[in-house]
Amino acid sequence: MGKSANMFLSSNEDKETLNKRVTLLAEQMDYARSRKNHLLDYLKSELSNKLGVNVGYCLQGSYKNHTLIRPVRIGEEFDIDAGVYLMFDAESHNILANDAKSIFRSVLVSYCAANNDTKLADSKPNCERVCFPGSFHVDLPLYYFVKESETCRLATEESGWIDSDPKSLQDWFDSKISTYSTEKKARLRRCIKNIKTWVALKSVKLPSIAITVFIANKFDDFKQDDDVFVRNSANLLHFLKANNKILSPINGDDLIGGTNEDKTKLSEQLAILLNNLKGANDSNSATEAHPCWSLIFEHIYPPFAEIEELVNVTNLPALTTVPSINIRKTDRNNNFLEDSSGEIVNGFLDENLDFSITNTNSYPANSTVKWMVRNKEKDASIANDLGHLRAFKLNDVCEEHCGYRGTHYMECVIEANGQILGAKSVKVIVSSIKRPLRNPPRKTYGPGR
Repeated sequence: MGKSANMFLSSNEDKETLNKRVTLLAEQMDYARSRKNHLLDYLKSELSNKLGVNVGYCLQGSYKNHTLIRPVRIGEEFDIDAGVYLMFDAESHNILANDAKSIFRSVLVSYCAANNDTKLADSKPNCERVCFPGSFHVDLPLYYFVKESETCRLATEESGWIDSDPKSLQDWFDSKISTYSTEKKARLRRCIKNIKTWVALKSVKLPSIAITVFIANKFDDFKQDDDVFVRNSANLLHFLKANNKILSPINGDDLIGGTNEDKTKLSEQLAILLNNLKGANDSNSATEAHPCWSLIFEHIYPPFAEIEELVNVTNLPALTTVPSINIRKTDRNNNFLEDSSGEIVNGFLDENLDFSITNTNSYPANSTVKWMVRNKEKDASIANDLGHLRAFKLNDVCEEHCGYRGTHYMECVIEANGQILGAKSVKVIVSSIKRPLRNPPRKTYGPGR
């Protein structure tokens, strides 16, 4: 147990771990916090002026629970949920939900017009969304709240004002974990974040609130994060297999929902997850477990080179036959520069690297080559581009681009008939400058010099 613990979490802040890779950078959080506060303060003031009532707001969901995760693919955004509250009985004043939503949206239109880093998304039936493109978005449901009667109702497009009290669910979560130690709370939150990352990678229908409720209700604690994930993920998938739903502790509503197609896909992915969990748990070392964890967390899992037990070992273990890899380097204009076959490749920003297997005769013709890019360093993290997985036929070429400075990894796994036949890792070091011209033009001088 705990064989891959240092790949999940480490006291060494410089070490690449799963927790580090799923967690947003401080700079990203600072920007989001600043822009979120600016937006909510504006809404509180302007909406109050338009309606002549006090207006408040309350943070909800993952941001409030400290379980936000980094978007798993470049171009995706993380979300912040913030309920906006009209502090009076809107219905007794004959204010329709659609009218309130219309006024609310008009205030958001004005805000986005005055702030060029924002974009107002199309109106949703139960909320509005303000996007900060390439970074995050804020989902803004509108409620009215009467303190004396504790009445809280949500403005919806199709059903008018409906009963909804997200704060009660937040209070339930806070109360549920209130007796836990600081360390146990942190492990629970990291477990939720890791499950959410798997959900995002596999694109299945399993809402964050459903995961949060289940883990808070059924949390099995261990000292090491890898053991925590194995046990709680297994508990979750066995529960869903038997029940197919997770109910709200507040009103008994199904927190998952979804179509039959959604449920089928979730069931299929849960079965795959269980198989990979078993493989990771049965492994004898972090080295042996790495391919299993990579099937679960894909490019978000730390590079193979981060395994501490390797000491001076620099490459993936030879499972059968080590792939021979050719790396063809071209400049930003696709002019050929060089071929190499080393385990370390140096490049410059904007250059291209084409990876191909040269000992193809060593593998069955039906083999699949999986190339996993694992980006590191700050530039890639800020762009939420920690890598990607691509699968090719044995003779195909995998084309990649040097887009971020720093040290990154290209990992290759060759499979056939469900078996891993070979694996190799190539370290790619990208310079922060662009390659100088090979033969820069000589300086010319005028007559008489």
